[in-house]
Parts: sequence; C-alpha cells; structure tokens
Amino acid sequence: MGGKGSVLDGEFMHLRCCAHIIKLIVSGGLKDLNQSISVINAVRYIWSSPARLVKFKACFEKEKIDYKGLLVLDMPTRWNSTYMILDVAIKLRPLRGIRKMMINT
Repeated sequence: MGGKGSVLDGEFMHLRCCAHIIKLIVSGGLKDLNQSISVINAVRYIWSSPARLVKFKACFEKEKIDYKGLLVLDMPTRWNSTYMILDVAIKLRPLRGIRKMMINT
C-alpha cells in the first residue's frame, strides 16, 4: 500500500481510515450547510407574509439593533443572493430567538 512519498511506507494508513477522514470532512460541511439552509428557510418564512416582515423589523428595532438593509430572498438566478442572506444573518445574529420574539409581539 505504501509508496515512496508515504509516511512510514504507508504502514499505518488504511483505506478504512481514509474513508473515516472523508466522512468527517463531509459531515462538517453538511453541518455548516444545514445551518445555512435553516437561515434561508427562516428568511423565506418571514418574506411569505407582510405581517411577519413588519414584526421582523419591529423585533430588531425593539432590541436596538441598527440595521437598515434589506432582507433578501434566495434566488436561483442571482449568484449573490445566498451570500446576501447569510451576510444579513451574521449582522442580525443577536436576534437568535427571532421566531419566539415574533410570536410574542
């Protein structure tokens, strides 16, 4: 299994270990992707109702978060829309309990 460039002639490297490493990398990426999808779904939820959009704006005004930007929908034809959604999510990170706050307002 080893070659000239492998560590210890590949003695301690098994195919099973490579598969495990790849699984860990993919799992980590999917975990990050899952968080991004949750943010995109939350934005879609807020945009689906004008009343929710008003409540959303009221929530970050109530928390005294200065944000004048737009909440953008994810659009398959706009290359930067996903980036813009995630950028807004980072700026509004203090509103972690946004859904609960929107229900209570």
